[in-house]
Amino acid sequence: MVILALIVITPPIGYLNVLVNRKHFEPEEWLGYLTVATVFTALWLTKFLPKEWTIPTIILMVIWAIHLFSKD
Repeated sequence: MVILALIVITPPIGYLNVLVNRKHFEPEEWLGYLTVATVFTALWLTKFLPKEWTIPTIILMVIWAIHLFSKD
């Protein structure tokens, strides 16, 4: 739970935490954390885009996240 909170609050630090501690997780658990960290880091990076690119990028990221989470 602490890892998910870290990913949501500070995505780059949470992403690095997931990558550094990947050997401490089970493969399926690590992949889930990595997916969540990737999505939140990508959304966090949208604040550095020009204003006219922000909304389309967020929409594309949400579609991409739905696609990633629905692959079963």
